[in-house]
Amino acid sequence: MKLAWKNIEAFVKKPPASALAVLVYGPDEGLVRERAGLLTRHVVPDPKDPFGVAEIPADQLLDNPARLLDEAQSISMLGGRRVIRVRDATDKATAAAKETLKALKPGDNLVILEAGELGPRSSLRLLFEEAENAAALPCYVDDERDLTRILSETLKEQGYLIPSEALVYFAANVVGDRGVARSEAEKLITYMGKVKNITLDDVVACTGGGAVLPLDDLARNASSGNFAEADRVLRYLLSEGEAPVRILRVLQDYFLRLHVTKARLAQGEDLELALKKLRPPLFFKHKDAFVAQVNGWSLSLMEQAMTILMSAEAKCKQTGSEPETLCSRAVLALSQMGGKALASRRRA
Repeated sequence: MKLAWKNIEAFVKKPPASALAVLVYGPDEGLVRERAGLLTRHVVPDPKDPFGVAEIPADQLLDNPARLLDEAQSISMLGGRRVIRVRDATDKATAAAKETLKALKPGDNLVILEAGELGPRSSLRLLFEEAENAAALPCYVDDERDLTRILSETLKEQGYLIPSEALVYFAANVVGDRGVARSEAEKLITYMGKVKNITLDDVVACTGGGAVLPLDDLARNASSGNFAEADRVLRYLLSEGEAPVRILRVLQDYFLRLHVTKARLAQGEDLELALKKLRPPLFFKHKDAFVAQVNGWSLSLMEQAMTILMSAEAKCKQTGSEPETLCSRAVLALSQMGGKALASRRRA
């Protein structure tokens, strides 16, 4: 059976009883794995169940082509059907597959072959396309429209809301197969934590610049006194494997930028000119928050913050220290200082 593109999703959701074997193939390895897994679950609830699923390396069929049919017709110890999965199949598996398809009958175990890209003349692909009791299921790399749907569904399943402009940006910046797309969605979910409303800035932070933007996000929230948000971003960074010492150094750099700008203003320099001198340049969307921090924090308070960060870094390098705890305490201290500094500025 040759599946048309428009019929693929329906087939995966409810494969016909006549399909006793399926060839899942294509350049999108993540999608091949995903669809093979979905087909497996129609027969065996747990794809990792060793009694319900038998996996055969494709190269073993070269020496023993009869093994595929033997497994396909074997009886489960627990009753019911099993799934036989052959990974990394190529045209070399055609002979074994041909003999198996000839002998398969209703009630036999489900046979799934997973393969990479197979051309129109592939003997294995043609075998499954022409067989009445089998199906050839292609898996091509998702376009942006498909990725938008996949990302939206993955986020929605976890209770997250994302506006259309953020979703479009997300899909346009996801590079890779479907497996990568779902991984990026899970990464965004980890970053958001309990905050369910995703913004464009959140997506940019996760996809636009690796860990640099989340680090900047951490510094901005801590110096604004927003500990809850700063702590959320910190937890995300640590879960992604970011080193506490690097986090502390980025925070030091941020406060140094605040200090340099504040000192220039104290010398009578124009605010816009002082901001233009910053290297790297200040991101325009963060300008208002940065200016508020420059105005709210005193020079002496900024120096105290940098001392706290340098002390935390030094302790992180000591034997037996707990770097993540030290980093978290430093962020808490900065947030408390930032909250008081900006509150005093507003009262003034």
